[in-house]
Amino acid sequence: MNLNDIIERFTLVSGLSMNETSRYLPMLTDCIEWFGEHIPGELSPAQQRRAVHACAVYAYYRVCILLRDSGIGSFKAGDVQITAGNAAERCAAAERMWSEERSAIADIADFDGGFAFRSVCV
Repeated sequence: MNLNDIIERFTLVSGLSMNETSRYLPMLTDCIEWFGEHIPGELSPAQQRRAVHACAVYAYYRVCILLRDSGIGSFKAGDVQITAGNAAERCAAAERMWSEERSAIADIADFDGGFAFRSVCV
């Protein structure tokens, strides 16, 4: 997966700007590596887009957990101020999003260590 594609999707999912997203680049890279371990073989372009979106949602979920556990509810950098809603609510919403995405890509990814059905050749 391409980091730039993940960053683009992550900004859409999280609502953060590209500048704000740069803070989480190491985490995005970790998520890409983790996804790579759970997606066997090559993906078609359509499957690749689905995987990129799911990876971005997973990264957002991880960021929400990080912010919830750090107690950060808002921060200001120069003229930009980010104020998040209730961290627990945001984290619960991100968890639901990740759960839905995880189910949606179950045909191309194996996150449980079991069998991942990919296709049938006739």
